[in-house]
Amino acid sequence: MNPQQQGGFAHPGVPIDVAYVCDGDTAPRLNRGAALVNWRLPAKWAVLLVLPAFLLARGTISVLSDGGDAVIGEMAVAFLIVVAFELVVITLATGVQLAKVNPKFTAIAGPGHRMSAHYTHDAMHLQQTTGQVTIRYADIKRVITQGDVVFLQPKGTQGFVVPGEVVPDAALARLRGGRA
Repeated sequence: MNPQQQGGFAHPGVPIDVAYVCDGDTAPRLNRGAALVNWRLPAKWAVLLVLPAFLLARGTISVLSDGGDAVIGEMAVAFLIVVAFELVVITLATGVQLAKVNPKFTAIAGPGHRMSAHYTHDAMHLQQTTGQVTIRYADIKRVITQGDVVFLQPKGTQGFVVPGEVVPDAALARLRGGRA
């Protein structure tokens, strides 16, 4: 490996090429990273809070329209109970997701599968068993490192995870630097 592949210093215009052969732990790592990164996405938290906020607003409007006194304390407790319930359900769902590896991860990162990435001055070209994906750095909305995986979210997508081995430090800097 040259220094660029090891995550060392790379000049902005110099391509970075990385290859990785998946082992028996790669698919479970990607599965785990995908499950845990959900806890770090603002959109997921917004969805989590929509239902309790809706119920709180609906209850307030109902109490005020009946001419009664709004009991803010009771409504806040109801809001917190709904949030706590949702957190328990989401935690259980995450646990189920962690317990069994999603077949889509085995399909792209099963033992012996090869992944490679070519980082140019303006885009990442990721080659997996399912084909090649090209992502312009300027189109990347979010980059999150979660343990030994990297979550990439191009604009207009749900995002995906790749093993950290195909994203050395110099490439990570390019991925993060392209965001507006």
